Amino acid sequence: MMKHRDIRRTVVDYGLEACVMAGNVEQATVVQRFGLAQQAYDALREMIVDGKIPPGSRLTVRPIAEQLGLSATPVTAAMMKLEREGFLISKLHRGYFVPEISIQDMSEIYEMREALDRLAGGRAAASAQHFAIAEELRANCELQREFLELDDVDAYRRTDVEFHEKLWVLCGNKRIRDTGEQLLGQMKLGNSLSARLPGRVRKSLEEHLAIVEAIERADLEAAQSAASRHMASVRMTFMTSISEPEES
Repeated sequence: MMKHRDIRRTVVDYGLEACVMAGNVEQATVVQRFGLAQQAYDALREMIVDGKIPPGSRLTVRPIAEQLGLSATPVTAAMMKLEREGFLISKLHRGYFVPEISIQDMSEIYEMREALDRLAGGRAAASAQHFAIAEELRANCELQREFLELDDVDAYRRTDVEFHEKLWVLCGNKRIRDTGEQLLGQMKLGNSLSARLPGRVRKSLEEHLAIVEAIERADLEAAQSAASRHMASVRMTFMTSISEPEES
């Protein structure tokens, strides 16, 4: 609880104090409310994505507000935002629940990722900074290769995710980045499904490098195609693996 209170101090109070010093008490109140709602949102999203609040769980405002040291108002606002982003669902007269992600949900998320990465790859290739973007993405690929040689699959997967996050950021479109992070969070809700995804790490690395090389050449169409093929391949592997019976 103290951790969340410390966050509230660093994020909220500076803006609040600035408004008070300027004599704008009404604006200070708005800043405070926004900051507390953001604090509640960040804390709840982290707990949902990390699995600390598992799929199917019901969320009740009062206990969560007490846990975070907040009032009910910012917690309610945070839950409403999480519902809009797909991290919670609202059931009439029953409240908010963490959704249980289905195979169809995961398929749709992969489809969205394919479109998003295609757009990001094209923008990166068309950027005046395409050489610098390619250099940063290539450095990430080298880390992926090192983790593969060490047979550290967990570290490789983290670096794999970072590759896509870097692509979203470096392509220069904030909405691509925000949408990508939202989709990644939703994919983590489906970890129980994707856990069966068989290792395709070396193929993924080759596909990442194809994206990097197209960006480096400033080849917009090739970058789009490489990014699209990569996510389509991941999606197909997932759908194939999830339809196969598990070995006893």
